[in-house]
Order: sequence, then C-alpha cells, then structure tokens
Amino acid sequence: MFQVAIYGKGGIGKSTVTANVSYILASRGNRVIQLGCDPKHDSTRLLIGGRSQVTVLDYLRSTPRSERSVDDVVAVGSGGVRCIEAGGPEPGVGCAGRGILTTFDFLESDASPAGDADYKLYDVLGDVVCGGFAVPLRKGYADAVYIVTSGEFMSLYAANNILKGLLNYDDGRPRVGGIIMNRRGITCEVEYVRNFADGVGLPIVTVIERDPLFAEAESSGRTVSEAFPGTAPAESVARIADDIEARASGASALSFPRPLSDEAMDLVAKGIALEGGRHLLYSRIRNPVDDCLSLKSCSGIGAVLNAATVAGLHTVVHGPSSCAYMFCHYEDRNTLCHDVLGTGRSVWENVSCTGLDDSSSVFGGLEVLREHVRRRASMGDGCIAVISMCVPGIIGDDIVTACRELSDDLGVEVIPIPVDGIASGGGSEGSEAVTMAMVGLSEPYAEKDPGLINIMGEYRVRSAHMSHLDRSVEDLIRAAGFGINTVYPGRCTIGDIRRMGRAAFAVSSMDTVTNRPVYRRACEAMGVTLMRNPLPRGIDAIGSWLAEVSELTGRDLSGVLESAEAEYRAAIGPARRALEGKRAILVTRPAVDYGWLDRTLEDLGVDIVGRMESSRNRWAMGCDADGSEPYTTDMLERRVDSLAPDLVISDGFADIHVGAGLYQLKVPRPGVAGIADFADGLSRATRAPAVEGWRA
Repeated sequence: MFQVAIYGKGGIGKSTVTANVSYILASRGNRVIQLGCDPKHDSTRLLIGGRSQVTVLDYLRSTPRSERSVDDVVAVGSGGVRCIEAGGPEPGVGCAGRGILTTFDFLESDASPAGDADYKLYDVLGDVVCGGFAVPLRKGYADAVYIVTSGEFMSLYAANNILKGLLNYDDGRPRVGGIIMNRRGITCEVEYVRNFADGVGLPIVTVIERDPLFAEAESSGRTVSEAFPGTAPAESVARIADDIEARASGASALSFPRPLSDEAMDLVAKGIALEGGRHLLYSRIRNPVDDCLSLKSCSGIGAVLNAATVAGLHTVVHGPSSCAYMFCHYEDRNTLCHDVLGTGRSVWENVSCTGLDDSSSVFGGLEVLREHVRRRASMGDGCIAVISMCVPGIIGDDIVTACRELSDDLGVEVIPIPVDGIASGGGSEGSEAVTMAMVGLSEPYAEKDPGLINIMGEYRVRSAHMSHLDRSVEDLIRAAGFGINTVYPGRCTIGDIRRMGRAAFAVSSMDTVTNRPVYRRACEAMGVTLMRNPLPRGIDAIGSWLAEVSELTGRDLSGVLESAEAEYRAAIGPARRALEGKRAILVTRPAVDYGWLDRTLEDLGVDIVGRMESSRNRWAMGCDADGSEPYTTDMLERRVDSLAPDLVISDGFADIHVGAGLYQLKVPRPGVAGIADFADGLSRATRAPAVEGWRA
C-alpha cells in the first residue's frame, strides 16, 4: 500500500484535491482509502453525495470498547473509495490534535479488511503542524507528501512550515512529492509559487486554474473528475494521480524536505528571486541539555499534598486517575507505616479524581468536572478545591470559570487551583498556589491577638513514640508566651484556616529558599507579622528565636533561655559520654542550613577531621559549590582510608559503602528534644558495625 498525505493551509482546497485524486485512482482500478484529518470532517463529502458521515471520534465516544469495529466508520463513496473522517471536538473545546492521534490508534487496533488498499490518502489540516496533525508525517504512515498552495504568502508560509514538520520527522528517506498549485488569481501568482518551489527544490506537479466547473460539481455533491471528466479542471487534477502512481512504482523519485529560513521567506513575500546558498535553508536547532533543569516533582503533587492535609476541604484532582494514585500512595504508605493500630485517616478520605481519559482530552473535561463536583456536593462536601493536572492545561479547560459557576449554582465553596500539572513548575509552586488560595479564606480581624501565633508549615511527627518532639516545641512556644492558633500548611481544619488572621504573629516551621517568600506573601495578605527566625534547631537558634520574641512583644524571656540551656546540657549528656573524642568527616550540601551542627558536635566532643560538600540537590536549589574540592563517593572513600574517622556524617544516599560508620544526616526537629534525638542517633551510629551496603 502506498500512502499519500496532502497538506496545505486551511481553505486552500486540500479536500477538493484529495477527493478528486482518490476518485481518479479508484476509477483506474485501484483500491483507495481516504482519511480526512480535519475537525471540519468535510474531506469525503464530495465522494458520498455531499452528505456527512459518522466520524471516528463521535463513534468512539458513543460506542463501548467491546463493540467497536473499523467497518462501522467506513462509508463507500464514488468509484468504491472507502471514506473515513477523524472528526474533532467542538470549536474551543478539547484538543483536535489529540483526536487525530486517537483516530490513528483506533484504526491500527483493528485488523479489519477495511484497511486493505493500494492507496491510502490523508487529507490533513496544515496551518500549524502540531504533534497530532503531524501523525501522517511519521515513519510508517505517509510514503509521499504533497503540499497544496496558492501564491498568497500565508499559504506559502504554511507550506514551508509543513516542510519543517516533515524535516523533524526525517527518517532518512525522501518523501516529498511536490507542490500542487491551486490558483487564487492574484497578480504574478505563478512567479511567487515558482520562486518558492525553486528555493525548496520541489517540482510543481500541476497548476489548477480557477474554474466554475468546480463549484458546479460540488453543488451536486460530486468531484469535478466524476461530474465533468475530460475537462481542463479534471485533467489538471489527473496529473496529480499520474505523479502519485509514478512515485509509487519507483519511476519517479521523491525529494527530501528543504524548508527555507525566515530570511528566505521574507524574500519570497517581497517577490525577490531566491539565489542559491545554504543560508537560505532552515536548519533544526537542538536545545543543549547540559544546563537544563529537571523537575523532581510537578506542581500538581505539591498542590494535592498541601490541600489534602486540610480537614473539611475536599480535594478534586482534575486529571487522569494515575495522577491521583501517584500523589496519594505516598501519604497512604506513611499512614500504614506510622499508624500501627490502624486508626489513622487515609488521604483518600478527602481526595477524589475526575478520572479524565482519552475521550476527555479530545472533547474537553469540563463536563466531567462539573458532574464530579455536583456529586461531591450532594455527598455533603461544603468546601471543594479543584486542582488541574497537565491534561486540562493542555486542552484548555477553564476551571476558574467552571468553579465560579458551580459555586453559584450549588451554594458551596468551589476553589480553583489551576496549576496544570508541570505547567506551573515543581511541587513547591503547587504548594504555594494552594497556600495562597487557603489564605484567601482567612477572615479579616481588625484586632490581632498578640498571645497567638500561627506556625507556617507542619512540625509535628506522625508516630506516637516520637510525640516528645512535638511537646518540646509546644513547651517552648508556651514558655515564650504564645498559644498556637493554626498550623498551616499542615494538618488543620477549614475552621483553623479561617481563624489564621486572628493571630498577631507567625513563625515558619523551617526556613528554605522555596517556602520563605510564600509564607511572607501569605502573612502579608493576612496582616500577620512573620518572624525572621524559624522554629529553632540547636541551642544557639533557640537563643536567637527567644531574643526576637522579646523584641516583638517586650517579654523578658531570659529565664526561658536559661531553662532551655540547662535542658539541652542534660539531654545531650549521655550521648557526649559515648561520642567524646570521636573523629568524624562531614559531608553536607550547601542548600541546607546546618548552622546548628557545628555547635552541637562541639558540645558532644566530636572532632571534625574533614569536610566535603555533596552535590546532591545543589543545582536545583541554585547554590554553587566550592570548586576547589568537587565531591564524589570515591573521593570520600579515599578520605576515609587516609583519615581513619570513627564516623562519616553525610546527607548523601550514596555514601553507605564508604567502609566507616555512617550517620545519615537529616535536619532535626525544632526544639531541645530534636537536638537530643540527633545526639542519641549519632551515638548509636558509633556502636554499629561498619558495613558495606547490605552486608552484616
């Protein structure tokens, strides 16, 4: 089977040309299939008496998978041409390109005899060759590509873009048949097209003159080749069929795509003759990958994991089910691991998914979203957040307007979070979007309560046996004269969020380059003062934090600091007895604040004999390492051999094979108990045998 794709600017006459060529090839005894790849689904109209036929996409939308057959979407037209129309979504809804991909997948999945042919012609929309409409250009489809154009510049511009698309799918074979000129009657039209054709190195296969016979034939629902055989219009189209047969038999060679550069196209527009030179040709530019950043997560997961912590807020993942599963399985795993008694709440209790599928990507997902939100509202959800994934973003679902209309209609709060999967960035950007949306729910308080403080970010542990870490933080906050108002982002309720504006102050649970500007914006929106210092880690940080509280409130907290220092000394005492005099190598990454670490190790009596910077996550956080000492695990192993430390304290995952006792460094929980927990873990690491990976 010889496959031919006919491309060209919208309205240039592709469908008329394709239908005529199909009829002529069929009248010569060939088995012919014509596939219209245009949402207008009018490609085959002249072959079936001017009627419309059922499109593949409409058929797939209304027919159960088990009952589908390619034969159901085939209409036999004039000359026995088998006609298929891909179809597409309503204008402004969904993705027509995705519809073309779906059509091809369906046609390939069925081994029906309807697929047997000598020639298959694709009539393809070619204004902008996106991934969907470029399917016939891919390997395994079109053996030859013809481009219909007039002398108008935009038509020639589209023709050049089609050649660029073909170059992007270059499989090493010449596949361009030539230019089909469909005259519009403008001045010097032939000269414009000839100049372009010479520049791209393609023949003009035929020139189709403007003739009223075309309109007369089409008014009767027939091709001019069927209605008026032997006339000049029919003969001009027959030359295309002759050329296709010559290409199919090998009697005439195809050409490689040679699109013109923008500069050359400017000359074409001005009617200036193109003279030889490679500078006139377009060349593909590959983006370098050595300096590209990668996202470790998408904004969708950051948004969902943030919203899912809020009790009383139902989160709708507007996207495929796979997105929701990947987002939620981590939280469910944590529930299983930390909740031994099985009494914990699964994240799925307040997260659901619209479950968009291929049909939604073609026809749009808003109706699916509306139905899902209505169902959740009928189940009693009074506050619903809708978080969009990649698919709604790509197909253009307007969830902001849809949520506003649903709120008005249902009488519940429906909050749009249009992060569109990766479109908004990584997980931190998604979390930021939810944070700002939730802060928008906070009620205004003219009078702030100086005795209340919000904690921005979760500080609490999940496991009951580690609850002393939480009490340490809460005792410190209480000693500083505060009551905890709301913990958000973190486990809280919608009511807690609405009360956030009541507190006079807020403190970050942890200060990072990503959450710092978000919490600052959130607090400014509520009129709440955000402390410079986060919840303190390490005894020095506790002193700095208490000093800032005194500065903000005028409270005398010197006694609180003395009590904290005494508690700190008592807490690390047992670990100091085990660690004093031990030698350690530190491996840390510059993106994390380890200001607490040196003082703690000094108080524990640990001798730091070497320092190295790990590269883990450095570039992602925008931090430069000291180039004088690049880090690899092999270099660390050599350091261990030469310095013979008792312990390697590292935040890198690859260091488990270094042949020395290894402590996996993590930022401790805030408060005195967090440092005590770190010291205890470090002392136990010195008692564990040095192992290689899994070896005991």
